Amino acid sequence: MQQQRQCVILQGEQGWCEISSALLLEQFNTANIIALSNQPTADYVTISQKQAQQYLGKEFDAVIFDALVDFNPDSLGAIIGTIKQGGVLIIWLENSQNSLWIQRFKRVLKEFDEQSSNFTIVQQGRVLPQLNQWGQTRLISSNEVECVNKSIESDPIDLYLTQDQQKAVEAVKRVVHGHRRRPLVLSADRGRGKSASLGIAAAQLLVEGKKTILVTAPSLAIADTVFEHASRLLTEANYSAGLLTFNGAELRFIAPDALIESELKADLVLVDEAAAIPASMLERLLQKYSRLVFATTLHGYEGTGRGFAVRFQKILDKKTPGWHSYRMATPIRWADDDMLEAFSFQSLLLNAVPVADELIADAEIEQCQIELLDKKQLIEDEQSLSQLFGLMVLAHYRTRPSDLQMLLDRDDITVMVVRYCGHIIASAWLVNEGKLDPELSQAVYEGKRRLKGHLLPQSLLAHAGILSAGSLHYQRVVRAAVHPAVQQRNIGKALLNYCAKQAAEHDFDIIGSSFAMTDNLISFWDKSAFEFVRLGIHRDEVSGSHSVMMLQAISAEGVIVVNAAKHRFQQHWPHLLQYQFNQLAAEQVVQLSQLLGAPNTEFKDDDKQEIRAFTYGQRGYEFSQVTLWHWLNQQISRADFLKLSQQQQALCVESILQHLSWGDIASNLGFAGKSQAQNALREAIAILLDQ
Repeated sequence: MQQQRQCVILQGEQGWCEISSALLLEQFNTANIIALSNQPTADYVTISQKQAQQYLGKEFDAVIFDALVDFNPDSLGAIIGTIKQGGVLIIWLENSQNSLWIQRFKRVLKEFDEQSSNFTIVQQGRVLPQLNQWGQTRLISSNEVECVNKSIESDPIDLYLTQDQQKAVEAVKRVVHGHRRRPLVLSADRGRGKSASLGIAAAQLLVEGKKTILVTAPSLAIADTVFEHASRLLTEANYSAGLLTFNGAELRFIAPDALIESELKADLVLVDEAAAIPASMLERLLQKYSRLVFATTLHGYEGTGRGFAVRFQKILDKKTPGWHSYRMATPIRWADDDMLEAFSFQSLLLNAVPVADELIADAEIEQCQIELLDKKQLIEDEQSLSQLFGLMVLAHYRTRPSDLQMLLDRDDITVMVVRYCGHIIASAWLVNEGKLDPELSQAVYEGKRRLKGHLLPQSLLAHAGILSAGSLHYQRVVRAAVHPAVQQRNIGKALLNYCAKQAAEHDFDIIGSSFAMTDNLISFWDKSAFEFVRLGIHRDEVSGSHSVMMLQAISAEGVIVVNAAKHRFQQHWPHLLQYQFNQLAAEQVVQLSQLLGAPNTEFKDDDKQEIRAFTYGQRGYEFSQVTLWHWLNQQISRADFLKLSQQQQALCVESILQHLSWGDIASNLGFAGKSQAQNALREAIAILLDQ
């Protein structure tokens, strides 16, 4: 029988907490104890809370979590997953009630204390409980490893820690042995052995004679568990960071972007924590490789795969309709009904879910109420809190427990929601920014200072070069989501209109947002009366997309700044397309150019004659390139440009605006070569001239 893990909460001064922890753990092996604290802790290895993720995959009999001064909920969620069955978590908590986050956390603790003997809250001066170090988590023994090396293809049942894990390994291997283009989505809550299953399956496949298995993930550190389990089974293999070789075969790590651009062949591609990789990259991997496994965590301190499952399923249905899925359910490190795991899910809202589709299926904006949430009331309303946070978790992969803490405790953050029959079906989180003093604004403008937060005014100062932007008062929408069951019903637009109205009533100058660019999102914000004023030069590491800044002026001063920002970027845009954005997809170039409008450029008769000589005569492209560039920068922002075919639009963008080589253009757009591409360009320009 698997033993429950234990939890003791010590509420008091640090000295008392240290002494009490030593007494509680005096029968434990100090080598298997770790403390998370900003202060060195006697007798135990001590790390900062921020270092918690570096210890994923480790196992401890006991963990001390010092939350007397700092409380990082992401770190708590991570470190709980390292505690073995029968182990103990000791939390040091202060008695202050100032934090709404702490108030709710303590309430959840009290509920578990009342319903489980494995939870104990001890106030300073009270009697400490007795702790016992119970059973140990079972590890693969040396005898089992030897058995595996002799006959790994026989799949001895002792190899697996759960039947669930054995089925997962079999499902992974079927991707290789079965029909092509039948990818597998392997999902699990944390602690189910998902990454270990990938490693075991990889080891078995290499023994069977497969030559190349590639592993990709957001980072090599995330994929370490896969290599660790494969190397544990293949004791004769050579293993270094990201590469395992065995009998002339290899298990190799390669970053997602490098994998997409590579010419590597593979018997199997394993994608670990797929939800953290942009869907556009995953789609390209689907096109490139015929045998893939996408593994993702459903609930976790670092993000969730539930939104991924909703979004990626549509891509899979379209590209590979024969795809399979397997969900691992049985925990490995702790009991199936482990109360500490249940506590972590409830206290950190790892299991938060939006309202069920069927309860809101008939919702229309006319029947809804839009309101500003009262946070003090929110922490007493678990249903609303779960629906609110669950909606953000579904919409944004990187929604973490620390976001809940930020939402509850930061005074500069407000939350607007749309309700239908009491249920939250849309929400927007907004943070106050700006009101910078002149000296600070000048320093940011000159590139001498970089601020934490204040994204909108900081970007307008440092990137757009508008010195007056720093003194204005902003509200930035940091998160926005509409329940998937009620999208395309003008609910999101009504919510943003309400946010703008509230901003005006509270004397803000500008409301805006910065988000990863997608065609649908840009269109949504544009229809909600927000102006496109900037495109980030660097791609976001999570989404793989450039960031778009869109603003709506509230005050007269705001109008001046927004217009100036748009005009400045409009002037820069044609030049940026030749350098920083010469790899931007043509359809996105067209969409953004339509939003920006055309720079004012006067064309003389000589210019027009030059364009006609290229289009209808045999004048060389190289001799007309500059004039064509000026002319097309005006044409692309006009509605008539959209009358061209998709191929013609892309041809104009890639050749004239982005200056790609004719070889790349021919390859991208399916032309036989330079001559055919230039003839097609003449035909496209002729259509625009006729307009």
